[in-house]
Amino acid sequence: MWIDRAVKWLLPREEHFFDLLERAAALAREVGLLLAECCASAPEQREALIGRMHQIEHEADNVIGEVYEALNRTFVTPLDRSDIYQLASSLEGIVDDVFATALQFVVHAMDDLPSGSCELSSLIGRSCEAVEAAVRDLRGMKQTARIREQCDLLDRMESEGDRIFRMQIAAMFRSETDAIRLIKHKEFLEGLENTLDACNDVGDALLNVVIKNA
Repeated sequence: MWIDRAVKWLLPREEHFFDLLERAAALAREVGLLLAECCASAPEQREALIGRMHQIEHEADNVIGEVYEALNRTFVTPLDRSDIYQLASSLEGIVDDVFATALQFVVHAMDDLPSGSCELSSLIGRSCEAVEAAVRDLRGMKQTARIREQCDLLDRMESEGDRIFRMQIAAMFRSETDAIRLIKHKEFLEGLENTLDACNDVGDALLNVVIKNA
């Protein structure tokens, strides 16, 4: 009897891994859309939104912790162990980058936003939606073409974000005369651009899974 229990404990629970990854992706989508909403909102509305982002960060930490724990105690995994780890870490990276960027509203006491913020945050929201859609399609590995499409979309949006970022930084250094404001706005745009990079990192991790399992 104890042998049966040990085997069940060691054998993969595929649905559990996919459930956890999908939950992490859903949290990434939620926090990404909240950041876009935060950038489009009046300053007095941002506190509540940032508070919700903080909650999501804790939830994401718990979910990713469960993924790591499951990897440590599962003998055979539904996907390559390193791929699951990389995907989970990349999903956590999105949430961490979003929250770190949103905290600049508080840390820098920043009411006004640099030009390009709404465009970049909108790209982040759309990228997080693409991430969630692609992660959902991992289950069963039957929708690899759709996963590739979402990853291509992530790459295009990251490239568009780079273009907006470079254009706005160049304009800022040409026209901004307040050094403190320049530093605040530059760091905020960098946070948005880094978050788009984090979304594309998930796309890279997903493509790696697709290639290995094609």
